[in-house]
Amino acid sequence: MVGDKVPEDIIYEILLKLPVRSLLRFTAVCKSWNCMIKSSTSSPIISFKTKTFNSSFTTLNMGCTYCTRMMTTTMAVHHLRLERLASQFVGTCKGLVCLAVEDIDSTALVWNPSIRKFVVLPKSGVTFCDEYDYLEASCGFGYDRSANDYKVLRRASSFRGNKFISCQYEIWSLAKGSWKTLNTAADPEESDIMLRPRHFFVSNPPAFVNGALHWTQARAHTGNISLLSFDMSNEVFGRIAIPPEASAQTIDHLAQGHFMVSRYRESLAYYETSREQKGSVGWGCLLHIHMWVMEEYGVPKSWAKLFAIYLDLDLGVSRLIGCRKSGEVVLRVMNDNGEYRSVNPKTKQVKRLRIEGHWIYEVMDALTERVVLL
Repeated sequence: MVGDKVPEDIIYEILLKLPVRSLLRFTAVCKSWNCMIKSSTSSPIISFKTKTFNSSFTTLNMGCTYCTRMMTTTMAVHHLRLERLASQFVGTCKGLVCLAVEDIDSTALVWNPSIRKFVVLPKSGVTFCDEYDYLEASCGFGYDRSANDYKVLRRASSFRGNKFISCQYEIWSLAKGSWKTLNTAADPEESDIMLRPRHFFVSNPPAFVNGALHWTQARAHTGNISLLSFDMSNEVFGRIAIPPEASAQTIDHLAQGHFMVSRYRESLAYYETSREQKGSVGWGCLLHIHMWVMEEYGVPKSWAKLFAIYLDLDLGVSRLIGCRKSGEVVLRVMNDNGEYRSVNPKTKQVKRLRIEGHWIYEVMDALTERVVLL
């Protein structure tokens, strides 16, 4: 009879196929299993990962509590009672969810629904020397692959009346559990008057692509629109040009439509919308949507148009959610029902996606189960 000890490499392969919650239970089997499973959160070589829900999306339906639903099946997760602790969605990254509010005095949190645990971020350490009437805070969430660490970037902006005074950036590390103020300004010419911090937040969260956060900004003197990036590993800012074919090249075009940066599969995506009157009588509008994908990251000449379509919508699109495994693009529609549309880039067919129930606030985003012990 062969020895009853199963080789460690076989155990490793078996554990890789198990759900995250089962892995957590098996940490109590023996010291070697405990070490193997928990080391997956700190070693870049071992990565315990189960299903990647890239053919559907996870929806965080939020009222007094949270629950998560798949578009095709239902998965029970931690019901998290938050009140106003962190009531708005920042983003998802490698199995974790970040939630926050625009009030800098309120706390944010990072949550792992798979293991039913979350960590509350400490209060901001930002201080302002100049007098101001109010502050606005905005966040971005991403992953530092060089340090195998999750980070939250927060920008605090001060205003006197409607006039922008100054802003400061700070970054929180899951590994360190504390905030660090960034000394380097993103751009001395960036205009928070033209593009307020809310463009960096809920309806248009920063896109995390290629290890960096991305959001739209405009230069104060010229009004030219570009993409501002923040590398999570090097903690430095950069700038990427928008597609040259985009009609909204300056802030003056904002009244004519809307523009946004997002993620399409593993690539950086940019889209803009404009309205066109429907018919000669002027009843309703057609929404014209253009979307580009950067085929080679950081190379402006590699912007390629993915599609251009018309939607019969009066209000417009508030956010590009992402893409399904089929390549369909999912958009959130700006209406009272919080509807979603799925667009096939090849056929340009548009489908309506429905979410069960009625909620005060809802967000749909891709989510991967992962063992990250908060």
